[in-house]
Amino acid sequence: MKVAIIEDEVLAVERFKKVLNEVVDVDIENVLDSVESSVEYLKTNPQLDLLFMDIQLGDGRSFEILDQVEVKCPIIFTTAFDEYAVKAFKYNSIDYLLKPVRKEELHSAIEKFKKGNKLGNVRDIKELLLEMFHSSGNYKDRFLVKQGTKYLSINASEVAHIFTRERLLFLKTFDNKDYMIDGNLDELEKDLNPEKFFRANRQFIVSHRSVHQAFAWFDGKMKLSLIPESYEDIVISRLKAGEFKKWLGK
Repeated sequence: MKVAIIEDEVLAVERFKKVLNEVVDVDIENVLDSVESSVEYLKTNPQLDLLFMDIQLGDGRSFEILDQVEVKCPIIFTTAFDEYAVKAFKYNSIDYLLKPVRKEELHSAIEKFKKGNKLGNVRDIKELLLEMFHSSGNYKDRFLVKQGTKYLSINASEVAHIFTRERLLFLKTFDNKDYMIDGNLDELEKDLNPEKFFRANRQFIVSHRSVHQAFAWFDGKMKLSLIPESYEDIVISRLKAGEFKKWLGK
């Protein structure tokens, strides 16, 4: 059986290979670590029997791959982000496995593949919704940024604040470096851990660790002092001030 793996974490790839080889005899044709490289590879129409695909990649989400190229073979999604389960079913998914992938669950998914299970017969959709409802939450823990011709991976713990400037999106690290990133604040806000990051206003998302001081301001507003400093004053509206104080005191 010819398979390919789309996964950007080296250790996760090695762990998954080990479990996969314990479950079934496969030929791993390729391991891809980004949306861009996956699209280029799949455009060559490789004769794959099965594709294992992580959902959250460094340069985007794997659904972007499926929007750009037709994947003719079945897919087994492997990811820590169970919020994407329902969307995964819009594609040719045999199963949806949460990380760390367990041997018995992978074996079950492979058996479904062998029996020719099709979209819609994988799991009861109510079961998926319950899993999502009871999930403890998984949030974005790293960012892919470009520095010249190089790509760097920045951990979320290194991010002091994220901001928009002249319609572009940037993150500032605690060592006071700015990096341009893709996306927008509205989308990003949903992916970040709300215990660690707060949407201060239309232009800024701030890390709990970066807030040096918070001041009472005019008309019930609040003004923030960050370390490192932001490029302009950050003012929180009167309506959000109470929410911010609760968040800061957690």
